[in-house]
Amino acid sequence: MVEGSEGAGFKNPRDVTSMVLLPLIASRVGIPIIAAGGMADGRTMAAAFALGAEGVQMGTRMVATVESPVHQNMKQAVVDAEETDTMMINQHNGRPVRVLRTAATAPFELSNEGNPMALLPQTLEMYQNGDLDSGLPQLGQVAGRIEAIQTAAEIIRQTVEEFESILGALADSYLRA
Repeated sequence: MVEGSEGAGFKNPRDVTSMVLLPLIASRVGIPIIAAGGMADGRTMAAAFALGAEGVQMGTRMVATVESPVHQNMKQAVVDAEETDTMMINQHNGRPVRVLRTAATAPFELSNEGNPMALLPQTLEMYQNGDLDSGLPQLGQVAGRIEAIQTAAEIIRQTVEEFESILGALADSYLRA
């Protein structure tokens, strides 16, 4: 699993995006790579494969599924989010975390004061009760591209169809011209 800094949750303090990290790792290892961080559809899947991945993990995208066990408020937060609605907190101690900007997390965005990790124990309960101000709602930047709550099957089908369509269009435009 290779995850860029645009993904949700705990991050490497060096803040390297998937576009840089995937080809770097792919050139150095001889095992299959699963790309994470910024993956949400066939377009991002095609990009990840071009960068050396052999599969994708769509974490934030799968939060907004009918089957996801999180509270409806969390699912709707994914759909409502823009690409700039996540932020990195807790950078001062070398354990940065990408979270949704909420009333509870916003004070930690530009400050080294306080302890955002004090909200971590309540996070599991937050996912269940839907009070997004009571924990650390972890979302990737790709939330800004997610427009609807769908079934996991619909997402996977659409992702594969779009992936195949993009590969065909690229081949038609650049290889068969």
